[in-house]
Amino acid sequence: MPHRPSARRDAAEAAESNAPVEEASTTSAPRGGGRVSNERALYFARGEAPPTSRRRTSNENRANGPTSPQNGEQSWPGYYATARDLGEQRRAAQEARQEQLERLANGEEEAEEKPVWVPRIKPRSSVLTADRVVPRLQELALMCLARHVELLPTLEYIDADARHRVARAVVKLRRMKPEVLPLFLYPGVTEIDIPDCSYIDESAFLEALQECTSAGLSLTILRLGLCGRSVSDSVILELGDSLRSVEQLKLSGCYRLSDTGVEALVRRCAPSLQEFELSCNQRITKTAIDYFGELQHLHSLSLSECPQLDDSALQALFTMKNLRKLELNQMERISDEFVGELTAKLPDLEDLSLARCSQLSDVAVRAAFENCRNLRHLDVSDLPDLTDDSVEPIRRLGHSLKRVTIGRCLGLTDVAIEHIAIGANNCIERLVMSSLAEITDAAIFTLQKHCLASLETLDISFCRNITEDALGIFTDEAEQLKSLILWGCTQITARFLTSHSRDELITTGHPLLTGLTVKY
Repeated sequence: MPHRPSARRDAAEAAESNAPVEEASTTSAPRGGGRVSNERALYFARGEAPPTSRRRTSNENRANGPTSPQNGEQSWPGYYATARDLGEQRRAAQEARQEQLERLANGEEEAEEKPVWVPRIKPRSSVLTADRVVPRLQELALMCLARHVELLPTLEYIDADARHRVARAVVKLRRMKPEVLPLFLYPGVTEIDIPDCSYIDESAFLEALQECTSAGLSLTILRLGLCGRSVSDSVILELGDSLRSVEQLKLSGCYRLSDTGVEALVRRCAPSLQEFELSCNQRITKTAIDYFGELQHLHSLSLSECPQLDDSALQALFTMKNLRKLELNQMERISDEFVGELTAKLPDLEDLSLARCSQLSDVAVRAAFENCRNLRHLDVSDLPDLTDDSVEPIRRLGHSLKRVTIGRCLGLTDVAIEHIAIGANNCIERLVMSSLAEITDAAIFTLQKHCLASLETLDISFCRNITEDALGIFTDEAEQLKSLILWGCTQITARFLTSHSRDELITTGHPLLTGLTVKY
């Protein structure tokens, strides 16, 4: 008799039905790496870490084996058993929700008093998004130039700002290639701004650069983004004296630049340099940072995404007394003690960014507020160890913050928003608090009370405990609000999008505006 393919499946199901029954457990314990995958999925999908009760040790997993969440039976590690378990969990969750709704309907549980939003206008036919804003005539003309950039003889006769905007449009169209580089890098140019150089290799960049330097190049602005392929130490040496009068120098993604190239930059830029960015570089060391001590007139410095640098490598920053803006994003080796000492030595900082510095805690953020009384812009997003106490000095000291970014700081609650709103009373213009799982309607009403006259941009993406009614009440009153960002806010329905009274409010990211189907 021929072997039946389903024989193994039947044996597996029989073994599963005869498996010993363990003690009933309330939560599922994924096997081995599955536990980690489950935790990471919760973090990225909902912006929250799984409860502590779910985090079982690997020893427990090995001892107990994979279990089913309902009855504690040992689960057979197969596709069919997994699909069956998922279906049972889904049905159980639906039944639990239905039972709760029935209890509420029968008056068995007292429902919390919730705000009720009554729309002031009839539903509009369309929702204003960024791509539906009518562009100005100048923007249309510049976009036309970008679309036909290969046919242009020169861009020499338009002003620098318009040329930079054409470059950004060309980059968005993915047409910034060696063939069009001479339109933006030509003899006599004083400002170069290319946001994406990833299609331009070093030889093409050097060729265009040599043609300019032979005619006497003198730059005041040099901004190159994603320039790892095109910028190396030899390119910096080729620039020569053309950097003598440069005021803004930004090299983003220059991963091939070494200490030698940084030394050449500092030696050639001299005292006129005011803004300097050197990001996404893992080759520079303490030697390169020590050269920065010569830039005593520098106002803005960005060393983001250089994770090899630690506290000892950044000691030269203590002497840069004229710094007003400092970005140290994703510097994973700096400590609370370093930030405390740095802010004490640079008390005049106005713009500080410490996003994704995973070793920092409340101590560092509190030190920044205690030492830098003139802070206006702060970015501490993706710091998992922050709590509400970290922003308490804002309320106590009355910091007049204008832009605050605290996205994905999972330990922050409504109390943190209260500290920020009351401390920076009617000063905040932009607030990013995305992926804060503990934020509720209380935070929205705090903003309504203290920040209504100044708030222009609000990002509450993945804050799914904020109700549509609370957001509707706030939006109708926020006359200065220009941009509302709602990525992942599936609890907000088309009723809010079409019925709030702010016709000029630009809404971004809501699933209904991105073509997705949302099931409520």
